[in-house]
Amino acid sequence: MTTRAAIAIALAAAVIAPRAATADRAPADTRLVVVGLTLALPVWALGTVVHEGSHVVAAELVGADTVGFRPWPARDRRTGAFQFGLTRVKGLRSDGERLFFYMAPKLTDLAMLGGYLAMVETGAYPDGAYGQLVLTVLATGFWVDFAKDTFLFSPHNDLVKSMNLLGLRNEWKRLPVRLAFAGASAGLGYVVLRGYDRMFALNDDAVAGVPIVLPLASGRF
Repeated sequence: MTTRAAIAIALAAAVIAPRAATADRAPADTRLVVVGLTLALPVWALGTVVHEGSHVVAAELVGADTVGFRPWPARDRRTGAFQFGLTRVKGLRSDGERLFFYMAPKLTDLAMLGGYLAMVETGAYPDGAYGQLVLTVLATGFWVDFAKDTFLFSPHNDLVKSMNLLGLRNEWKRLPVRLAFAGASAGLGYVVLRGYDRMFALNDDAVAGVPIVLPLASGRF
């Protein structure tokens, strides 16, 4: 082995070692997707509890009483409608209190997504891919909860009930509200998409550096 080759190999080892270690710590994109899908069910269950819990908190804040709390899918015995969760209260005295009660989960979604955006844009965001994955899947759940009502027309839907309270009792009158929700959903979806992009870019950066120094080991430079 020539001195030139020995120096090249030493340099290559010095550069490859830290980069290879970084690559080992960074999970493959496929694994991130699988773990993310695995998290979907518990995140959905947690989201349902938060959604229905937001109704409960709103009711308590205006002095109403909670008489039923069901954060799991079932058919409502009173209406026959299938719902993913249900909260019943009594004591809402005005349309304003009812509106606050119906829209409370949307306010929670906005607060959670706002917190997520703040983390993405600051040093509070995790450096590891798995930490970013958990936060981004949670953010996705809150985004789905916010956005889904834009396209739901059931009379038992929170947004439909809210629009009825505002006197918007047909879809032509509701159209501006639905368009506003669609626009807000698109903006919030972009925030979540940035989180996914940053997470996968972290892996790309970790793995991309390894092959660059391989030619050094052969002495071709």
